[in-house]
Amino acid sequence: MRPCRSGLHVRTACVLAFASFILGLMSVVQVIAQQPRRIGRLLVVDPCPPNNIFGADDTLTRVLAERGWIQGQNLLIDCISAGGRLPDIGRLAAQLVARQPELLVTQSSPAIRALLATQTTIPIVMSTPDPVGEGYVQSLAKPGGNITGVHDLSLDLAAKRIEPLREFIPELTNVAVLYRAGGDATFFKRLEDQLNRAVDRFGIQWRVYHHQNRPEDLEPLFQAMRQDGNHLLYLVATPYSLGNRKLISELALKHGIRVLAEHPQFAQDGALLSYGVDTGEVQRPMAAQIDAILRGAKPDTLPIEQVTKLHLVINMKTASALGVEIPPEILARADHVIE
Repeated sequence: MRPCRSGLHVRTACVLAFASFILGLMSVVQVIAQQPRRIGRLLVVDPCPPNNIFGADDTLTRVLAERGWIQGQNLLIDCISAGGRLPDIGRLAAQLVARQPELLVTQSSPAIRALLATQTTIPIVMSTPDPVGEGYVQSLAKPGGNITGVHDLSLDLAAKRIEPLREFIPELTNVAVLYRAGGDATFFKRLEDQLNRAVDRFGIQWRVYHHQNRPEDLEPLFQAMRQDGNHLLYLVATPYSLGNRKLISELALKHGIRVLAEHPQFAQDGALLSYGVDTGEVQRPMAAQIDAILRGAKPDTLPIEQVTKLHLVINMKTASALGVEIPPEILARADHVIE
């Protein structure tokens, strides 16, 4: 600013100019203070909102809005999806980290590993079936490091899922499992333990059918399942099964195989029955953790949340097409019946 000259009117004009300068500076400071907070979201299969399976306004976005974080106003979500291409996930994780968001969010074990492999110190909020067993956190109560999130229990329910089917499919003895060749050994060991409990309880036999992450693998695998006398496909929620859930349901129907799945989205897309946690109910505590971190909390002070509410979804269209009669008492226990 130029120095003020003598004279009342000149000095007055100078004071007004200085006041205008201060107000302008305060306005700039206020705008900077109100810059939207940025989080990065990494998806493995589903497209980013508004095109993903959770709808235009998925639970994560909606609950964050309820807590005052409005997308496009004071929050910017930088979302990247691998579209089911697992080989791309490491590159995409590095790309997302390089953008330097204030926080990272994901709901997939491959994506969690990819983010951790970047050795980033950016806080991570995740969901996974086995956060301690897979080595992401030290314990549920004290996760440690720069990561927290939700334990979704999806691997711990094999026997519980098979139990209702035994009530109306008494001939159920052989169970098929789809799994990627060379897949995660820790994850598979946990799954194996759960299925062996079902073997001990129900006297069933189970067999793994390996795929190479290609949709074209499925037709011959279903032919083999049928030839081997499998009555049921126990469908584990993986990037491959999620990305091919409609095709899996179509082929299972074609070959007369019942599909028992983990998440409601599978039954909505044609599986006979699903029993497990709802993705939206996993996202709600994740949103609370994101809110806490954006307000200053450290990830290692936020315990891993556990989702305990389970949903039984039955697809009656599929049951009718397979000639399976669902007893009224089973239908009465269902949280949702697809007619």
